[in-house]
Amino acid sequence: MEQQTQKIILRSYPKAIFIYPLFLYTIIVMFLQFTDELWGYWSNLLGMNHANLCNWLSAFWLLLLFLCFFVISTEVQFSKFLAVGFLVVLAIIFLAYIGAVNVWSILSGIGEQNFSLPIPFYLSVFGIFAFILGAMRLGTQFEYVKFERNELWCMKGIMGKSKERFPTRSLEINVEKPDFFEAMLGTGRITIKIPSLNKFIQLDTVFRANKKVGKIDEHLDSIEFVDVSQSAQTS
Repeated sequence: MEQQTQKIILRSYPKAIFIYPLFLYTIIVMFLQFTDELWGYWSNLLGMNHANLCNWLSAFWLLLLFLCFFVISTEVQFSKFLAVGFLVVLAIIFLAYIGAVNVWSILSGIGEQNFSLPIPFYLSVFGIFAFILGAMRLGTQFEYVKFERNELWCMKGIMGKSKERFPTRSLEINVEKPDFFEAMLGTGRITIKIPSLNKFIQLDTVFRANKKVGKIDEHLDSIEFVDVSQSAQTS
């Protein structure tokens, strides 16, 4: 069997990358507001007038803003998330039962509140987020980890100015998803241990971490198979 030459690249992003759901939602709202036909279609479908729909979309934008900053600033384990969510639901049910809170009136009143955000605001936010996400994407082009044949490369700087090369033999790779929301957004933490040098390489925010670690395992297994077959032929 010939040795595989497939390259596997791991890029770790800053946690600020998690503003991307808000960035995508901003694009959708902008597109809706610039297109009268789609705006009218959704207004009729949801049974809302123009002002109510604007208020709902803006309120959801603010909620998404809170969630994005919450994900960036904290780490929430799945068990803690379930516990807190269960307590919040119980509290809402209890308050609604005793009549202290009318949940339906609160929800139905959101469309009547003046949450509407103007189109220039969405355009400004779109430009800011596009610049931030583009800068983070550009940064990952200069600092990444690459598996190539039987070598592991740690690249840093423009045009790979700083390079570190390690053998892939006996590598230990572990993938973790310590944060519930980050796992929902498709990222994980990858830790690479090089036992011969007692060195650790940690990549905190890697998209599709499980899939990439699976490819790395297949890559390393194929290299080990080639090594074994070649040693058997020489003996």
